Amino acid sequence: MKRFIIKCIIFALILGIIFVPFAVFVDPYNIFHARAPRQNGVEPNKNYVKMKNVLEHPDKFDSFLFGSSRVGFMDVSLMDDGTYYDMTYSEGLPAEHLDNLKVMIAHGIIPKNVTIGLDDISYFVDPDIHKGQLFRLNFPWLGKPSEKVSFYLRYFDLKTLFDSLDALGKNHYKDPEYTWRMLNTGTENLKIIPEFNANGAKAWWSDYYYPREEVLDEIRQIKELCAEYDINLRFFTNPMHAMTYAKDMDNGYLVFLKELAEVTDYWNFSGFNNVTLNYNNYYETSHYDAAVGEKIIQVVYYDGTEDDLLAQGFGVHVTKDNVDDLLKILNDQAVNFDLPVNTYSDTYNKTDDE
Repeated sequence: MKRFIIKCIIFALILGIIFVPFAVFVDPYNIFHARAPRQNGVEPNKNYVKMKNVLEHPDKFDSFLFGSSRVGFMDVSLMDDGTYYDMTYSEGLPAEHLDNLKVMIAHGIIPKNVTIGLDDISYFVDPDIHKGQLFRLNFPWLGKPSEKVSFYLRYFDLKTLFDSLDALGKNHYKDPEYTWRMLNTGTENLKIIPEFNANGAKAWWSDYYYPREEVLDEIRQIKELCAEYDINLRFFTNPMHAMTYAKDMDNGYLVFLKELAEVTDYWNFSGFNNVTLNYNNYYETSHYDAAVGEKIIQVVYYDGTEDDLLAQGFGVHVTKDNVDDLLKILNDQAVNFDLPVNTYSDTYNKTDDE
């Protein structure tokens, strides 16, 4: 037994001396390099990196833009009523934005402004799914020490580390402003020009997408929290690529827009319009470019609506009193394109052979 114990101790020491430094050095998700994140070819846990940045620099920003990765191409320097930081990260969800706001407030950071971009991801993705995804895993900032240790231990998985080495080895693109941008604006590289490839293009969709009514209560809680702390709150819907929007529309997205208006007012940019039907505005069927982001900012912050787009539902300020007018526009568009609405063919009514 004594020899066994000694062997276990020696093994643990070897593991600690070799494996732990290796894991910290490789660090594909930038958990251990959050103060100076590296562009290594693997999607970092931006939620963790950005929250750590905010909490360690409480006076640097007074306003925040939340949303999925789609709001990453919005130039926050154009938002004129505060010093904004873009909290965008992959599949950012209202439940997680709510948690992050609670953490900020608990640390004495009371934002002046909060703007949140909503879309199909907000409605279709269950936050619990992110618990199994290391690049989206939420850190328990207000949790027990044991919960925080458990979070970090997840990133010492040997298989994950070795699997990431292939992506790290293939990463040859280097953006010299990557680290600076991550910590100072939070945006993606706004200079990248879209080169949409229409060959084989299809709607941006994941098998785990499913209508989730709980999001409306999470949005309601965000609204109540901001009201309690006198935070200026804005919501808008992302202008999703026409292919993706068509699939969303068939799976209840218009129901979401209707119900959302009962919870809060918002600016709508969803639909078939001159922006979403122009594929040159998109990198693929998910992310719009900085020029589209600027159009959103012009409407939300400067009332810079364009009549032709407004008639298509793009830039409409939606309330519970006029939401039916918006839905008529969007439903008429579906009829014009002969597209199904609310058949839920990819969710509730999905067949086993699909």
